[in-house]
Amino acid sequence: MTGPMDASRSGGAGHSLTHAARQADPDRFFCALFLSPPAREAAMTLIAFNHECTRAVATAASWSVAGPMAGLIRLQWWRDVLESGNPHRHDTAIALLGLLARGAVSATVVDGIITARESELEGLPDQPAWQASMLGGAGGVQVAIAQAAGVTDPAQLERVRLMGGIYGVGALVRYLPAVLAAGRCPLPEDMLAEAGLTRDGLRTGQANAAQVAALREGLRQQGRAWLADVRAGARLPRTAFSTGLPAVLGLRDMRPRAARDDGLSPRGLGDRLAVMAALLRRRL
Repeated sequence: MTGPMDASRSGGAGHSLTHAARQADPDRFFCALFLSPPAREAAMTLIAFNHECTRAVATAASWSVAGPMAGLIRLQWWRDVLESGNPHRHDTAIALLGLLARGAVSATVVDGIITARESELEGLPDQPAWQASMLGGAGGVQVAIAQAAGVTDPAQLERVRLMGGIYGVGALVRYLPAVLAAGRCPLPEDMLAEAGLTRDGLRTGQANAAQVAALREGLRQQGRAWLADVRAGARLPRTAFSTGLPAVLGLRDMRPRAARDDGLSPRGLGDRLAVMAALLRRRL
């Protein structure tokens, strides 16, 4: 994350939030291309902001010394930005505060994205806490994008939130070994216990292949449950559905075959076509 001490590297006239979003999160970047231009621009800001929050929880190098404190300090910097309105010459912060000032996105939703990462650092005791974190974090990103696209209906926003949760689950299934190697523990303690693991043990690389497979299956079960909830209603309007498009990639990542490459293979033509087909149908 960029803090006050290195904010001078951002704020340059040539800095591109679009480039930052594409580099940091190519999945959400690609899906955002199907939004209207104003919503697309807002999405780039929100994608870059979410990446900053995610970076705060990948603290493998400092965890043994500082525990969660280093990440919590980074997240607190963002809270201070939101509360003070001072972006510290940080391009993402400047753009985010602009969205909030215009009322394009809800401060509560943005705050929920930060809270989700704080919860991960502090530890998720059980599945309800984990579900709240997933829907506030990955789900909150898509809700904020939906708000920026002009979606106001609460029921539609909640379904978009579930679609964001599906993407978050799929990403964990796909990238779980890499996520764990980065020092993150984004899973609840009761799920870990069912697989014979502990939070500290997971951080020190004690999960074997069978245990990782068990964790992935637990994630798939939650993803399928949220998918059923999304499908239970009528088709979402195109604008609302387009803001939840990353869920299409999440569903592809939940497939057992997709998990075997540990997320190392790049996205292909099939992934892009699946996103476009789902948008035409307006159905996952």
